[in-house]
Amino acid sequence: MSNAAPWQIEEKKVYLRDTFFLLLIVVVSVFLAEQLLLDAEATAVDRLFSYLLFFIPLGTLNFVAHYFYRNRRIRITGNLRSSLRYRLSIAFMLIAVIPSIPIFLISSDNVETVVRGWFRLDMVEAMEASRQVVSHYQETESRDFLRRMSGGLENPFLDVAPRLMIDSLYARGLLSGGDYAGIFEGERVLYESRSLLSPSTMPQFVGSSDPPARVFKRVDGSDYVFFRFSLAGQNSVIIGHRLHEGLERRIELIEQTALALKEEGGGGRVVGTLRLGLALLYILMICGALVASLIIARQISMPIVSLAAATRAVADGDLDTRLEIRASGEMGILIDSFNQMTAELRSLRNRLLHSQRLAAWREVARRLAHEIRNPLTPIQLSADRMLRRLDHPERGDLPRVVRKASATIVEQVKVLKTHVEEFANFARLPRARPAPHDLDGIVPEAVNVFQGLGHPKIEMRLSGNLPDVYIDKTIVIGLINNLVKNAVEAILGQAEARRRKPERIVISTAIRTARGRRFVALTVEDTGPGVSEDLRERIFEPYFTTKGPGGSGLGLALVERAVLEHDAHIQVGRSALGGAEFTVLFMVPEARR
Repeated sequence: MSNAAPWQIEEKKVYLRDTFFLLLIVVVSVFLAEQLLLDAEATAVDRLFSYLLFFIPLGTLNFVAHYFYRNRRIRITGNLRSSLRYRLSIAFMLIAVIPSIPIFLISSDNVETVVRGWFRLDMVEAMEASRQVVSHYQETESRDFLRRMSGGLENPFLDVAPRLMIDSLYARGLLSGGDYAGIFEGERVLYESRSLLSPSTMPQFVGSSDPPARVFKRVDGSDYVFFRFSLAGQNSVIIGHRLHEGLERRIELIEQTALALKEEGGGGRVVGTLRLGLALLYILMICGALVASLIIARQISMPIVSLAAATRAVADGDLDTRLEIRASGEMGILIDSFNQMTAELRSLRNRLLHSQRLAAWREVARRLAHEIRNPLTPIQLSADRMLRRLDHPERGDLPRVVRKASATIVEQVKVLKTHVEEFANFARLPRARPAPHDLDGIVPEAVNVFQGLGHPKIEMRLSGNLPDVYIDKTIVIGLINNLVKNAVEAILGQAEARRRKPERIVISTAIRTARGRRFVALTVEDTGPGVSEDLRERIFEPYFTTKGPGGSGLGLALVERAVLEHDAHIQVGRSALGGAEFTVLFMVPEARR
């Protein structure tokens, strides 16, 4: 990540943040669903549906909020952030969701129609009638059996031994092999024809024995009707008759089907279950469309954002920018064209810089020759005057002529020396070594040099909350010194009658935003004569001056060179104080915006 561009680092942070919020929404959705909607008996389908019921609106709200937040941050800071990815994702989601809504509604109605056809009313009534027929058959058979048994349990048999009585019932044909007979003393078994009843399967009789108590009960997969007849004392006999022998499975199927149809309410619960399943499938399709839209949108937006970042870098002067992204189709052609354009711009810039350097040095040589030629003329005239007086000593006053000529020569040599020193300083200005600095802390240090001046008055209006900018402190101090010195000379160079009162210089700092980027602005204003519009392009040329013989013409040239060393910008305008206004714009690094 260390070699990644700032906007790429920012995008990775955004992806991590989006992932964090997505996981947070999942946790919150599960928590809210468990606390507000679900209980311990909820099924897995119910839980999934409840989770999605919270997740979808919360996720959509998070998605839209991030989109507007990123757009607002772009407007405020000018940073590159891919809101295009969110717009594409929303577009893909709308394309996937809107057409599927009527499809879901139509499918849901069709499901109800089909299921209602399966659970027709006549089918429900037929199954209910079948169950009633079975019940009627059981009732009829149990009454017939009771009539047979009533004649077989007459008093002469009640006093015999239990086993003999039961054997007599089987011998007389009143009981068959599938039936049951048992004699009990209370709940204790005295004798039974076969092991069938146990404490857990014992029928619970309600009522008296006249008529005999009757219970229908299923035991070991077979249906029985049990009767209880009272004997002497606490004894009783329980007779069980097996109903519809061999048809138990079919009877059970009829009863279960009829009961299920009745519970389903004609298929209402089935319709609800199928609709729920269809809704879950629809929701899963939406989630899949969301994931697919995010992936596709990122693949589309990433080359565009990379191209936008590279274009901004080129606009900032970095012509070495090159896109290494592999893309096909029109996007690949656009990236190749951009790389070719930057290569041609680099070539043109190198040729232009070479031409500008030649032209600049020609101009410097011409102006330097002019500045040197000016002192040489009085030096030559003074030397000629001394030689002529030496050739004609009879004219007298030789010492005065020599002293005057020598003074002129010495004065002009000083002028030459000054020009040479200033040119040497201009030529050996070191390259900038930027480091993060607060400009508010540098301005007072640079202005201290001029605090001893009685006038003009120097005022500082510092912002106090500037972000750090990458600058060379020494070079920027020299830049401020030259701007303040230029302002002082401009004010003092005016005629006394034309000076604006009070004479003052204002140095201020502020944050400015231009073309989507943030800058720290350093402004120096004065009450001098100002700079006319026709001279604003020339004042930064070496040896160009409007101050007459006293000006070197290199102060503002040094300022411009310092500005270029920092990839900054300088603007010249009219100050509200009436004089000139110089504004230097230092770009705020993207990571600090």
